[in-house]
Parts: sequence; C-alpha cells; structure tokens
Amino acid sequence: MNSDKVIFSYNLPYNQDCDYWVGIFIAPDNLMLKEALVKNNGEILSDELILLYLGKNWKIAWQAATEIILRYDPKKYSQAGLVVSAGKPNLQELEFARKSIDAIDKIAQSLWLGEALLADKIICYMQPVIDKNGKVFGYEAFARMESENGLIGGWQIIEASRNLNAEYMLDRYLHQKAIKSFIDSDLQGVLFINLILGFIQRPEKYFEGLTEAAKFYGMNAKNIVLDFTNSEMPHDANQVKAIFDYARIHGYSLSLDDISSLEVAKRILGSVNPDFIKLDIKPVRDILAGDNQAIVAEICQIAHNIGANVLAEGVESDVVHEQLLKLGVDLFQGYLFSPPVAIEKLKKAVG
Repeated sequence: MNSDKVIFSYNLPYNQDCDYWVGIFIAPDNLMLKEALVKNNGEILSDELILLYLGKNWKIAWQAATEIILRYDPKKYSQAGLVVSAGKPNLQELEFARKSIDAIDKIAQSLWLGEALLADKIICYMQPVIDKNGKVFGYEAFARMESENGLIGGWQIIEASRNLNAEYMLDRYLHQKAIKSFIDSDLQGVLFINLILGFIQRPEKYFEGLTEAAKFYGMNAKNIVLDFTNSEMPHDANQVKAIFDYARIHGYSLSLDDISSLEVAKRILGSVNPDFIKLDIKPVRDILAGDNQAIVAEICQIAHNIGANVLAEGVESDVVHEQLLKLGVDLFQGYLFSPPVAIEKLKKAVG
C-alpha cells in the first residue's frame, strides 16, 4: 500500500501553535536582574519569580530574555519554567516546568526537529545487509535530515528528540517511516528497525504503533527484525524477557546490537534468545589484530548453538570480509558493499 504521509499524530510540547510563557526564578537579592526583566515587559509574581510572555515563536523572545539573564547572572543561578498556555499560567504550572537555563536553551536549539516532524521532512536511508553469497538479505533503516548546513545524522536527531521530550514519539514515527519506505520502494528481504528498550514499560502498548503501521502498509511482521541495542537494555531481566516474548509471539524477529566481547555475548545470550546478533564495529575493524579472531569465532559458535545468525557491521575491506567469512560470520554490512543510501536514490536503483 502506498500512502503520501506517515500515519502519525503529534503532541509536541514545544512546537505547538499556542502562546508560550516563561517564569524566571531568580535570587531575591539580584535586584538588577529583576529590574531588567521588568523593563523587558516582565511581570513580578513574587520576590523570586518574574513572568514573561514569549508568544508563539517563543525561541526569538527567549533568546532576548537569556541575553538579559546572562548579563546580570553570568553563572546561571537562575532557573526558568517554560509553559504553553492560552492564558497566564499559574505558579504551580511554572514550578512544575522549572528547568535550568541551559536546559531550555537546548530545547530552543532543538525546535528544528519538531518543525521537521510536522512537515514530514525526516528522510529514511537504507543500508543493505549482505549474506555469505553476496546477495542482499535485507536492509537496515536510518534517519537523516537535509539542512542548509548539510546532512543531519541519526544521533543528532535522537539528541534533539531528548531535548524536546519527544524521544518516544520520534521512535514510533521512525518505525512507521521505515516500514512505509521499505514497502513503497519494493525492497526485498527483511527490514532491520532500531528500537530503544528503555521506553518499553508495557510491550502491548509500545508495539501497538509498530503493528498498526505494518498492517497499514501491508508488511508481514516476519519480515521485520527489531534491533535492540545491548547498551540500552533494561537491567530487569523479567522486563527484557516480557518484551522479547511479546515481540516473538507477534511474529517479529529479534536482533541484539553492540556485541563487543565474549563476556557480553555469554551474559546476554544466556538470558535471551535472539535471531540475530550484531558484532560491534570495533572488533570487526580490528579483526586482524590481537585475539579478535578467536573471540569472534567463539561468539559465532555460541550464537549458532542457539540458532542465531551473526551480522558484522562496519565491513570496509575485502580482507576483513574474507576473514569474517572464515570465522563463521553469516551476514555483513558496511561501506565495502554500500553506505546508507537515501530511499529515493535506492528506489531508482531497485526500479
């Protein structure tokens, strides 16, 4: 099924088309800052709190306010509560929203992501995963965004979502974007989608959006590989098991990323049973050095014993590729085969 837009509803707390207000919490004895804020149309709510109206395009007004704050409070003792409200917010709302000046600066500098989500400007890139015979096994989806200063990478997008308190929303959006791009481009094989385990408190709720998107775009769950990052796995073993069990019952395949050592492999694979494990880039790139060959060979053996395939990321040379093949690695990904490619470019190549 082809649809012009990703099926998604937004609740972006800092990109709403409403009025924004900020309460500046200052030291009672900083009379110069208080006076300067009042001259900047601030309203005194208490000895420690000045209220400013920022309007809809609040970033510009906030920058003007921070110039005043830094002039009279260079060490940033002050804090601020940013609130969206049709009318004047009350003290409780401002106190609840209270943050450091730096935290609100980060929010202001990340508003580009909210604008990009509202305009559906996030681009899906795909990188092929290659099997032992040199054929495409599937693709991993990545998020990118074009800007005046060049291409914005996935980690910048994720960091901005954290600043905007929209990380969970971005996570669901990117899943739907990846599935839509994969189906619209008539790609074959499986689709690797990155997930963040820390968000998943209730698997049935978390996977609701993913399952909805798969059905809407006509993609079978068995062709979706959920890629969990080992470093972000919850410490609660029961929670991890519940997540994996729920995903597998609903037909998804499972992959564990960032397997960097034999100790990590033994610890993780002793408690969960994924369909794929991904070797970390560092041991792959250093495969010809030290004990890395023996380590990778043993990781492959452990994985194969539980029926899992081993995928090596960051493969950039024929020598590394050939060595990994000898050690038992099943799947390969890296610039030797292809960098991540914009979906529109990949669509033309496939077509």
